Amino acid sequence: MQKLQRSLRLAFMAATLALGGCTQNSDPNGTALRVQIFTGAYSSIPVHVADERGLFAKHGLTVEKLPANSSPAAIAAMVGGSMDIVESAADLVMANVDKGTDLKYLLSNESTNYVTVVVGDHVSIADEQRDYPAVVRQFAGKRVGVNAIGSTLHLTGLLMLEDAGLDADDVEFVATGTAATTMAAWRAGGVDVQITFAPVPELLETLGVAHTLMLLADDGPASLQFRGLYGGWVTTGDFIANRKPQADAFIAAMMEAIDWIRDPANAEAMLEIATRYAPVSGLSAAENRAVMQRMIEQYRRHWGYQISPQAIELWNQYALRFELATAPIAFDDIVYSGAPTCTESCR
Repeated sequence: MQKLQRSLRLAFMAATLALGGCTQNSDPNGTALRVQIFTGAYSSIPVHVADERGLFAKHGLTVEKLPANSSPAAIAAMVGGSMDIVESAADLVMANVDKGTDLKYLLSNESTNYVTVVVGDHVSIADEQRDYPAVVRQFAGKRVGVNAIGSTLHLTGLLMLEDAGLDADDVEFVATGTAATTMAAWRAGGVDVQITFAPVPELLETLGVAHTLMLLADDGPASLQFRGLYGGWVTTGDFIANRKPQADAFIAAMMEAIDWIRDPANAEAMLEIATRYAPVSGLSAAENRAVMQRMIEQYRRHWGYQISPQAIELWNQYALRFELATAPIAFDDIVYSGAPTCTESCR
């Protein structure tokens, strides 16, 4: 356990050091709202939907979409004043709130844990009647792909190993990067198991090299389900204090965008948007369409904008368990008072 905690702390140091010397510098008189996106990432689709369907304009917003390669980089840019709203999972946000950075969630983006574990067709891993620790114990000696060392997916993998009674050294973690470079790593035979998110599961399944082993929202541990907030949209306390109308307008536009995305009747229009903003390079047009269709269908259940106190409590337990925070963070200290919230069934 102590060795695993050290691995987690070292990983998070890399993710948070860049934020230490930044100062907040939001412009209260600015008209354009600078919103971060991950280039080619499906999780950023609600921003594109809100933009293209005129929902930002409907709520009086002019939005500039700015790319970032990672949540740590996005948060550093936001705290430094070059972005206004960014996308992040709660572990990184909590780690920085604990260090004194004033960050607040405006709304959720995914209301359940969409992380998926896929296993190569060349690997024999039994599902053990959905016995989560028994499945993970079979990862020993395997090469486990994650997008980056120190990322939320890497930390998820470390927690899963601990639950199964394994150590970080019992597997070989492989940083596979983007969907395109992950595909290349799998084609080269460099990965056995992948802890990942859309579109990677759909991509590997479409290519016939791997299959889904478990979805953490269904078969993972209760400590990782995070119903009511997995990833969401974050800003600074300074931005809320000085530009509250824009914060509220962003929430309203994004809620409408997520409702639109969740409606199965919009699947064809979603396919067109996803193909433009979240394509996977190296695929034929037919393969890309198949990946996108599968992704839209499978991901629909994860979209959600309400934040629950239970999810924040679960994230607190996660952060304290691995010493990512020194004390529990109160709901009001990490969630904006105007954010959409829920207590039971979250939308």
